[in-house]
Amino acid sequence: MHIKKVNPWFAVILCISLLNGISIWDRIQLNLDRGDDTGASISYLQLEIQNQNGAKNIFNPLRIKNNQLNSLDQQFSSQVKPKAYTTSKGLKTLLVSDNTMLESAFSFGIGCGYYQDPDNLAGLAHLMEHVVFLGSQENPNPVGWDEFLLKKGGAANAYTSADTTIFYVLSPPRELESVMSYFTKMLVNPVIDERSSVSEIDAVNQEHEKNIPNKVRAMIELAMYLAPEECPARKFGTGNKETLYINSKKNNINLKDALKEYHTNCYTSDNASIVIMGPQSNEELVKIADKIDGLFTNSGKATKGISKITNTVTSRSDSRTFKNQHSLAPGILSIFESSGNRKSNIGISSTGRITSRQTESKNKETNQDSIKSKSPNTEIEVVRMPRGSSSPPFVIIYWDSVSDSLSILRENAEWQMLKLIQYFFEDQSQNSIATELQKRKLATALEYFDNTSTQYSVYGLLFTATDDSDQTTSEIAKLTSAYMESLIEQINSKDDKWIQSFYKNYTNMANIKYEYDEERDTAGIASQAAESLLIFPDEPEMALSAFVKPVSMNKDSELSNGQITALKEFVKHLEPSKMKIIKLSDSLNSSSEHNFRFEPYKTEYSISKISLENSENTSKTIEALKSTNKIGELLTCVPGDLSIISFSEDKCPGYKSFEKEIQERKIGNELQPCPILEEEGLRIFWKGPIHTVPTINLTLVQRLPNKDVSNNVRVSLIANLHAQLQNSKMDYILSSFKLCGLEADISYSRGRFVINVQSYSSNFEDIIEKLSNYLVSESRLPTKTEFETALTNLKSEILNLSDLMAYDVATDVAQSVYLSNYYSRLQLRESLQKTEITFDEYIEKIKDIFSVGYFDALIVGNIGYEKSIKLVSRMVGSLVTKKIPYSNAIHDGILNVSGDIHIKANNPISSDKNNAVVAHFLTPPVDLIDVSIYSSIGEILNSPFYDTLRTEWQDGYVAFATTKYETPIISLIGAVQSAEKLSETLVCHMFSALKKVSKDVEEDLKEISKSEFEDKIRWFGLSKYSSQKLDSFTKYIEHFGKLVVSHELCFEKNKLIENATQAFISEPNIYIEKLNKLIKPSSSRRLVIVELIGNKSPDNKEDDLKLVSIANRDIPPTNEECKEILNSEIGKATMMDAISFKLGSSGSSNGKLRASRNNTSKEENSYVVYDSDIQCNISEENASFASGKDSKEVKTMLNVFGKRMSSMKFSSESKINGNKENSIGNKQNSNSITKNKRSSCDHSKL
Repeated sequence: MHIKKVNPWFAVILCISLLNGISIWDRIQLNLDRGDDTGASISYLQLEIQNQNGAKNIFNPLRIKNNQLNSLDQQFSSQVKPKAYTTSKGLKTLLVSDNTMLESAFSFGIGCGYYQDPDNLAGLAHLMEHVVFLGSQENPNPVGWDEFLLKKGGAANAYTSADTTIFYVLSPPRELESVMSYFTKMLVNPVIDERSSVSEIDAVNQEHEKNIPNKVRAMIELAMYLAPEECPARKFGTGNKETLYINSKKNNINLKDALKEYHTNCYTSDNASIVIMGPQSNEELVKIADKIDGLFTNSGKATKGISKITNTVTSRSDSRTFKNQHSLAPGILSIFESSGNRKSNIGISSTGRITSRQTESKNKETNQDSIKSKSPNTEIEVVRMPRGSSSPPFVIIYWDSVSDSLSILRENAEWQMLKLIQYFFEDQSQNSIATELQKRKLATALEYFDNTSTQYSVYGLLFTATDDSDQTTSEIAKLTSAYMESLIEQINSKDDKWIQSFYKNYTNMANIKYEYDEERDTAGIASQAAESLLIFPDEPEMALSAFVKPVSMNKDSELSNGQITALKEFVKHLEPSKMKIIKLSDSLNSSSEHNFRFEPYKTEYSISKISLENSENTSKTIEALKSTNKIGELLTCVPGDLSIISFSEDKCPGYKSFEKEIQERKIGNELQPCPILEEEGLRIFWKGPIHTVPTINLTLVQRLPNKDVSNNVRVSLIANLHAQLQNSKMDYILSSFKLCGLEADISYSRGRFVINVQSYSSNFEDIIEKLSNYLVSESRLPTKTEFETALTNLKSEILNLSDLMAYDVATDVAQSVYLSNYYSRLQLRESLQKTEITFDEYIEKIKDIFSVGYFDALIVGNIGYEKSIKLVSRMVGSLVTKKIPYSNAIHDGILNVSGDIHIKANNPISSDKNNAVVAHFLTPPVDLIDVSIYSSIGEILNSPFYDTLRTEWQDGYVAFATTKYETPIISLIGAVQSAEKLSETLVCHMFSALKKVSKDVEEDLKEISKSEFEDKIRWFGLSKYSSQKLDSFTKYIEHFGKLVVSHELCFEKNKLIENATQAFISEPNIYIEKLNKLIKPSSSRRLVIVELIGNKSPDNKEDDLKLVSIANRDIPPTNEECKEILNSEIGKATMMDAISFKLGSSGSSNGKLRASRNNTSKEENSYVVYDSDIQCNISEENASFASGKDSKEVKTMLNVFGKRMSSMKFSSESKINGNKENSIGNKQNSNSITKNKRSSCDHSKL
């Protein structure tokens, strides 16, 4: 399920379950001593016996010893008041009152996941999760919840893991009780009937269909399927149409009865948990929780679920050291985070017992016996899967565990035991395995992953190999074996000081990160706590761990003997002899006697052997590596000085009016970046230590010369190669800082390199110095080996489409039609395949193009302006030999699209059956009011558009409508993806749904009162632009960094939009007009629609069993109606090719379609660019229409904005940027900035 409040591909909430590589426990953990409670004095933390219905109930409160209570109390901030208890019905409850929160959240956990699926109904738990959202017995409307949540202003999502099903909801505080009541009724008494249940199978099926092309996911799913026969990890957790619908019909299984039985067995109060958090007092939260508890009518005992498993393992009896952990590094299994999903099965699901019957007997032998590694220096069995045309040659080496999985899960939750393994393998220092793999040209990337549940765990490494040969795979396996032996040997040595040192540094680093983490994921925290209450019912402090302050680890706080022993026991599972391999190959081993069908992913796999025998040279290399590969130096970069420097306003006089707020550190968002250096070719913006974080962020933008880059796909391709090589250099030279708060990368897009560097301030200067000394430039040219490695990386990145969804590809193509100097991955792919990039060609581009540029820099944080100028100037001077004025640099703009364009192409993702349609409706916004209104329109349309296409018409798993602001244009984006419906049908339905939803919105807006309208607008549009949203360091960087990257130096824009929304927008009719302006054809609107046709296999046949719709209120257009819709909407659109943009066979040649990419005509090079006079202004006509006020009142209000505009120091920027109808290449800068001119910005009139 996707979140309704945001664009589906940029979900606000990405809650990661215990099964997602980096588990939910990576955020922060609290573990307290829990010895024998006999005779101990017990305190109840914020708990008191409460009465329900006038009777005293028996509670199982959070029991913590007195000597722990003081320690725990110290960790909560003064605003956080927790309350934890178990109700008489067995509902495990945690309430967290935090008066600093701006939103409320709650999460329900159900102690059943796909491990509890019946063997003959794979995916039942996942389907039950979907069905919950289809209404309750009291409110049976299947789209009622979405409509209710839309009106209240909230967001909801859910996921099914191996052990649990988690639901989470965000809500405005004033609506918390009503939202919780509505949702709980669905959870406890869902509508379970044949029609509603079957309708959700289509969503489940579509969810799985979009996963099929993802090769990495398929490989890990296959690894889990190859677990021992009795292991529940073999189950196919997602489910699909075949397992849930076709098989149930063929086997006379009543799906409705199966769902009801599952719900009765699992969705009981004693098998559930609830976490409620918000700004309300605990007394208010208790009253809400009591009402929710009363709604649980099914208070019987669960017959399935996690409670039957977790009580078999108890915690260690020895003293456990508190480890307050916070995730410091991302994990591979972010591939399981859904994009554009309604409901997402985020946990790794595996494919149990549905391999084709012809091979079932072989599978049993294979699963138990054949995937067993021999001793080192012999042979190892390898599972091969077809690679396809859109995936690099991935190799997975993994280990798994069944018997000790729950113990490992507990240890990892308590003190992040697996982090040592992850950091060891992901280290990129000189003697690391990653460096050795690249040096020997075996692999271009390496990533660790782990997946730990109550009954099965897998730990592994994903390699992006340079080729799929057995020799390369064998060499990778040998190196991995050698490095793992080295790790195990060091862990088992008598000297454990290096382990203690690692975890001390890790804990200190985690504490620092947690302490200065300004943005906690509210829904994620609630979900984590709800899940931990279920998995660790006897250790409620686990659930509280997400809400506490960090505790610095002192010199006497070390891992206990029991923890060291647990680590040594764990690495026994990682012995080289237990290593297993799955690889992608261009072809299966034809000589193999073991060929099987992996049915859920519609792919074959084979099992064969490769040699691991070492040659003499290889043995010497491995022995040398083992002797030098010591890991005591990991995490030595923990920052020491975290003090915030004093702030000087010398260069920003406008800041002086906020002197008191600055001293008290109570202001962050009001102060804009101030220009501290302006010279030809370089402008530096700075904001000092206003935020109370000891962090510095640098965003450095290098714009290349327009004459060399504009409309040149070859230069763009080589620039992407340059970014790849620079990133590799950066990873290597900054490897010692990587795990200590450093975020650094270099990217290329639209003619500009963007360098982002963020670190704790005590490390920042050293980092910039290293980058300035080692990054590639004309004076530090790369070696041919570095070039070849970067080229391999580039090919892997551009050619790999398996990590994308079809609508992602379609969106990428659509943007390339109208964004200047933007090339889709398909265009770069074609250029790369057409002509190989040579080393000499690359060196030539470095000298002639990449060493020239105009720079914008934004540096923010715990640093003074003088040092900022010094470090940025040092960095710029190290990268280029010549700076150019902005007028000669590449600019962002919109290509001249003079007519509607229709692109139709085959889906380039191999094995992807999905059809996808993406339509971009383009219109230039007139002013600030337009920007606010159009943004709100996207928020308002998304939910009903989604419900129409996905719920009512069952068109596809992906369906959304949203608006996107690409300066200087607004695009309304409609998208739908399906493997079941024809692409023409999807196009028709998308247009029809947009019109239907627009009509409904229009009717609602006509009936709504002005006060209700203003409330709605403030929830949608205004909240996006509110200056309150910039009150954290991260949000501040994100906002102003984006403006600097696009060279939009009207920094007041958000503040002005916020003011304009509040002052002017009060008439619903303006929304109706603007919406129609986007939807309906007009002289100022353009449509770019991309239609991708899925890859149907030759033997693909439609089944006879069709899913039925739950919708009675509305039906989609008929075939005849669709013909009329298509003719009216795109009948006159010009058909074009997806890559070359040449006219299709049926395309019209009349008129100029778009700016040419081949530089053959100056006239065709024209495109619209950013213009501050338009984008940071308000038109009188719009102001009058939006406010409903007369001309005199409007002019008075506009005068206020006029004065603010006149105070802006950047109003002349529009003159620099050029005329909006002329080619940038032909414009000269008449306002070039005087060299070395320094200026100040005046904020006093804001």
